[in-house]
Amino acid sequence: MIYFDQNATTPLDPRVLAKMLPYLKGKWGNPSSRDHAFGWDAQEAVEAARMEAAALINALPNEIVFTSCATESIHLGLHGLFPVHASISTGFVTSSVEHEAIRASCKALRERGRTLKTLPVDSQGRLDPATVERALISQSTKVLSLMAANNETGVLFPIRACAAIAHAHGAIFFTDAAQALGKIPLDAAADGFDLAAFSAHKLGGPKGVGALYIKGGPGAIPLEPLFPGGGQEGGLRGGTLNVPGIVGFGEACRLAGLEMTQETSRLRSLRDHLEQSLLSRFTQIRINGSGSERLANTSNLCFPGIDARALIRDMHDVAVSTRSACSSGSSEPSHVLKAMGLSDEDAFASIRFSLGKSNTKEEIDLVIEKVSMSYAKLLGMGNPI
Repeated sequence: MIYFDQNATTPLDPRVLAKMLPYLKGKWGNPSSRDHAFGWDAQEAVEAARMEAAALINALPNEIVFTSCATESIHLGLHGLFPVHASISTGFVTSSVEHEAIRASCKALRERGRTLKTLPVDSQGRLDPATVERALISQSTKVLSLMAANNETGVLFPIRACAAIAHAHGAIFFTDAAQALGKIPLDAAADGFDLAAFSAHKLGGPKGVGALYIKGGPGAIPLEPLFPGGGQEGGLRGGTLNVPGIVGFGEACRLAGLEMTQETSRLRSLRDHLEQSLLSRFTQIRINGSGSERLANTSNLCFPGIDARALIRDMHDVAVSTRSACSSGSSEPSHVLKAMGLSDEDAFASIRFSLGKSNTKEEIDLVIEKVSMSYAKLLGMGNPI
């Protein structure tokens, strides 16, 4: 199998696994055990990982709260925010192309009486900051939630500009940065986000661990815990910490900080080669979001005239996806592509190719041939070469 679905999850980096192994074997202590060396070792490892995660986004270590995943971080940040802040109005604003975790949170909050304003994007998946400002002026909204990078198209949102607009109108700015972490530079201070969600398995770390950034740390923006318990993570997440996972997350962040610039350049070259080669063979193929600034690793291609699922089946051993992994069970067309104005037919004809550090030029060349042969076959064109 050739794995080009790295926005769904990434392979565990062998260096991350090596860092985790001692905490799966001999160093099994509970970091909340403060009376012996087993607990001290575990606590030291957690705090070292917290420092690495903070360093990657230019934050302070106490501003990082470890969770089980970005989805939990999103729910803690959004659901935890509203019950505590009596001064926050009932309204919040988000975009039409958010990840399913944000959409589910918005739906639940709306059912509890909160008002929701959903902002449109243009045909390239771009969000106009002027649209954000108009929304914040037109209603008494005090929470703005926007993703940093789209998981299906790779399109980047202007989060720095949007955070400034939010703050000018007295709103809290939350960003889902799960796809952005380790792929583009993030700077908590300069970008201005108040809350941000991350997940380790999107950048070569293990599944089952994520983080919530809180500007100023727990208490600075009071949140109601989803899991009350023994006071872990500043009182925001009760329960024994996943020490091996947290250690792995920290190491993945450290490696991303060292390698991001070079890896971004390499992935952009591979992605561009994939796109240009296919478009040179089939002029009808379109890049969804081509006119936008995108993640270097992500290409969402529309193959008009066919069902993308048939193309994927015909390629057999190429792992790609038609949409977000969290939405793959839906029979509906991608809400992201529909929001960009694609017809149902074109949305169902689109495939996301997402690359990572495990992918090579040789794999790209092989996938180009496989896609070309399968697409031509489904169109009844014969050999496209």
